[in-house]
Amino acid sequence: MLIIKILSFVALIGSVAWFVYDPDFEPAIAIVTSLSALIATWVASKREQRSASQTQVVGENSVGIQSGGNVTAGDISIKRNSGDAE
Repeated sequence: MLIIKILSFVALIGSVAWFVYDPDFEPAIAIVTSLSALIATWVASKREQRSASQTQVVGENSVGIQSGGNVTAGDISIKRNSGDAE
């Protein structure tokens, strides 16, 4: 995500320089496009930071499962001595 932020910032600087050198409609569109890409990368990174944490509370005789993908019931085993799922 960092490389996209850097590239969109460089594109914004380049399009502003282009607009200063040749004030026309086309460099103005490039400024708006690169600025919107830069804003979109910041918004997307903020959303990723907010959704990155997981919390879970389970009861005494239950098993809690957290994963980033698919989980099947056959993959769960319980240690009887400790009460923790593997």
